[in-house]
Amino acid sequence: MTLLWIILAAIVAAVVALFQYGYIFTSKKKSTRKPWFALLRFLTVFAILLLFIGPRFNRTTSQEVKPILALVVDDSKSIDYLKARQNLEKDLATINQSNVISNSFEIEQFTVGNELATLDSLTFSQSDSRLELGITQPQELFKNRNKAIIYFTDGNQTVGADYQYAQVDAKTKLYPIIYGDTTQYPDLKITQLNVNRYSYLENEFPVEVFLNYSGNTAVTTNFRITNGKQQLHQQRLNFSPENPSQVVTVNITSTRVGTQSMRATIAPLESEKNTSNNYRNFAVEVIDQQTKILILSDIMHPDLGALKKAIESNQQRSVTIATTGDKPDLNDYNVVIMYSPDSAFAKAYSQAALLNKNTWTITGPDTDYDFLNTVTKAYQIEPDEEFDDAQPILNTAYASFNLEEFDYGDFPPVKVPFGSVSMNTAPSILMYKKIGNVETVQPLWYNYEDGESRHSVLLAEGFWRWRAQSYLDQKDFKNWDDLVSSQVQYLASNKKRNRLEVDYKSFYYQNNKITINAQYLDKNYEFEDNGILNLRLKNKSLNAVEVRPFILEGNSYLVDLSGLDAGAYSFTVTVENDVLSRSGNFSILEFDIEQQFVSANASGMKQLLGTDQVYYSGNTAQVIDQLKNDPLFKPVQRLKTEYATLIDWEYLLGIILVLLGLEWFLRKYNGLI
Repeated sequence: MTLLWIILAAIVAAVVALFQYGYIFTSKKKSTRKPWFALLRFLTVFAILLLFIGPRFNRTTSQEVKPILALVVDDSKSIDYLKARQNLEKDLATINQSNVISNSFEIEQFTVGNELATLDSLTFSQSDSRLELGITQPQELFKNRNKAIIYFTDGNQTVGADYQYAQVDAKTKLYPIIYGDTTQYPDLKITQLNVNRYSYLENEFPVEVFLNYSGNTAVTTNFRITNGKQQLHQQRLNFSPENPSQVVTVNITSTRVGTQSMRATIAPLESEKNTSNNYRNFAVEVIDQQTKILILSDIMHPDLGALKKAIESNQQRSVTIATTGDKPDLNDYNVVIMYSPDSAFAKAYSQAALLNKNTWTITGPDTDYDFLNTVTKAYQIEPDEEFDDAQPILNTAYASFNLEEFDYGDFPPVKVPFGSVSMNTAPSILMYKKIGNVETVQPLWYNYEDGESRHSVLLAEGFWRWRAQSYLDQKDFKNWDDLVSSQVQYLASNKKRNRLEVDYKSFYYQNNKITINAQYLDKNYEFEDNGILNLRLKNKSLNAVEVRPFILEGNSYLVDLSGLDAGAYSFTVTVENDVLSRSGNFSILEFDIEQQFVSANASGMKQLLGTDQVYYSGNTAQVIDQLKNDPLFKPVQRLKTEYATLIDWEYLLGIILVLLGLEWFLRKYNGLI
């Protein structure tokens, strides 16, 4: 078809040129120079018409594509502890400097700790080893390419899915190089300790300890739990090659309020090489009361279960579900949740107002909005029998509690009332409605204060799907449960709101991320994002003081204290150019999971590969030979086709300009202009 248009363009250009220079359809006298002018005009018109037609041309070129070589380095502390750092760095340099490797592969380098990252520098300071990421993520990054992965590691994993069961696809070859002493020494260790974070005064709390022994002879040792110099539990344990593991469960009584730091210890053997895994520090925060929440509902709905589980994910809280017919005494509860209220809730609302109770109202299709409008003066909801399906939009300016870690951007829709909401007081809106693709300014979830009481309203039914979606996205319910917990915490406290609030835990484990959050409000109690907050931190045992600045993250301020030594700390948060400060105390419990290993672990990689063919420190020459001779890693010829049109060819415009200029010059020279 394009060829026909080009032929037609040539005919049109010829007709135009011949007509304009008197060859057809004219009685003008012929000139011997007219053929040159006609030719120039033909070429000019033809070139312009070609631009309109825009014929496409393709060009196919071949390109040699090298296979990928991913160098993945275990950058965790255990490499240093096993004294393998120098050998690993030497082998990595040998691979990088090999001409065979550089000529045959496209090299990509990564480090792995708690996550996979591009290799910048090696520090061997990461506190976790998530080794499966070094196998699965390079395959995902280069899934359409032939690739080899050289894994520099000690084979010891501390977190994440077990790398022994990772999948290696047909386009990938894995070459693990194991570092560290692989000799198996006799060793007793505490592999895991489970304990609740909270306990109530004079209550018993369970401590579950998993112990393991590796050795060739039977041994007997002591296990004990201490609180400072006080011994809480002691027992003798017997281990053997046939009985290498034991689980000890101990019930300990909470005797005083506050953080109780304890230590579980298994006495080491005389021949043990590593004794740092023979003890485990842990703590329990003892509280003298429990927040009680009542969910009042006359209907059965999955939302009730989702709400109860989310609230009770914090062991400081207990939930009771009752109907209005049960006539519960609201004075026994800190917070009352009214689910889908109707006229039967009249007495409950009246009693809540009389007792100045904090409430949380949740509406749905069974709600009587006419009744609700009569018992609430702070807001009015337009009654309507219709309901919309709406998704939540988090209000990033919300300041009652921190929303930084919550994400509900793509959560399932919930049933919301069609009628609009009018407020008679200043609300603090947590979420807005999104109906279809339309983001509205109508509140979906909001809080307000009435005198000394606090109230929350959630205009949604079906939010149990949000909790389920949280699990699908993150493999746990934390995203939703933490949001509900923050809402309950806000309602359970009647204290006067402060312009500077600090959120921290009474104790942290050394291997976990340690952060302190702060909320800073201006004099109108609106979030202030221009504040300069500093934390003055003091190590109580060393009397060492340092100052760290907070950074702004969303609608809160955050300081990261990860990496601090174990010990007791006090702190003060101050705001520059404002007379505000908050103080507190916390403890960091000693625990370095990377110190729990006495030797390298080659068996994990052998099980993954299904063969004993793994490599050890100094075996880089063998790895290079394997890569060089493997037919999977031959360069691939890839054809690349490029399409272009004449309008993209800038030289054609130049030719048209030259033709027009030349024709004008010749006509001028011959006196035709």
